[in-house]
Amino acid sequence: MSRVVVAVAPTRIDFAGGTLDIPPLYLFHQPALTINVAINLCATVTVQERTGRGVRLSARDQDTQAFWASSSEIEWRQNRFLELVSRHLRSFAPLPGVEVITDCQAPAGAGTGGSSALAVAATAALASLKKRRLAKPELIEYARAVETQTIRVPTGYQDYYAAAYGGASVLEFGLTGIVRRPVATGKFLEELEHHLLLVYTGKPRFSGANNWQLFKRHISGDRKVFGFFERLKSNAVAMREAFLARDLRGIAEVLNEDWAIRRAMLPNMTTPLIDTLIRKSRRAGAFGARVCGAGGGGCVAFLADPTAQKGLKKLVAAHGARVLPCHVHRRGLTVRETFV
Repeated sequence: MSRVVVAVAPTRIDFAGGTLDIPPLYLFHQPALTINVAINLCATVTVQERTGRGVRLSARDQDTQAFWASSSEIEWRQNRFLELVSRHLRSFAPLPGVEVITDCQAPAGAGTGGSSALAVAATAALASLKKRRLAKPELIEYARAVETQTIRVPTGYQDYYAAAYGGASVLEFGLTGIVRRPVATGKFLEELEHHLLLVYTGKPRFSGANNWQLFKRHISGDRKVFGFFERLKSNAVAMREAFLARDLRGIAEVLNEDWAIRRAMLPNMTTPLIDTLIRKSRRAGAFGARVCGAGGGGCVAFLADPTAQKGLKKLVAAHGARVLPCHVHRRGLTVRETFV
């Protein structure tokens, strides 16, 4: 019999405070908050022991694979699409003979934190295989460290927390560390879910590029960038209050303001298609909209009454975009171990 470990982690929709989650930038904008909601477009990593010493990696969503005769030979120069998981595999070496299968339901470049969810799932699956106990904060640090090595620019924290904990979260970045608190539960989370519509517009540019430019300019003392972060901070505080008040219209107003702030500062976050969809969606009944992640393509999250969503879906299809059916993922990371 061989052991099989399956780890599943959700992606997320960010509502406010993104970019404030990158250390040490949040230390200069207190109170620094990020609010997001986990969704069930999940990343899955399956690890199965196999006979021999070889390591086989298959990325189903990328339709690509690799094989190494042993874990000491793992490298990724020939296939950068496999670098993230390959780095995880090498970091857990030595490994027995294993077959690793990865998949992510969120499209590549969707702006919903798919690579970070994959990093969390890979960390959890390989730690379980090696019988290493990692508490969620430690697991988050490990996954984030490996992804930082992969993308070669500073990364924030919010995606990993959504993947690990699920639900709706407010992350508080303080002087002594990070505190995660649930910010919506029960019936209000169901109401929010019924009003959410996630639309995929196409693959964006490298999502870390915008954040890296902001990071460098902030550290260099750019006053315009500092003011931009102050506006993000104030808006994130307003978003937390709207969530705590269970005020859906208030959430939408803050969502719209967050998009306006980011679009003014970073014009390349948008595209003609995104501008068209957001403009026309308001006439079709949407009352809130924001590009997910770093933008430039990817997904747009809309808030709209359920009665208006049929018309919105027709609008989306007419412009060549597509709706990604999703629900709030309440559980976060799950790890299952079986024998076959």
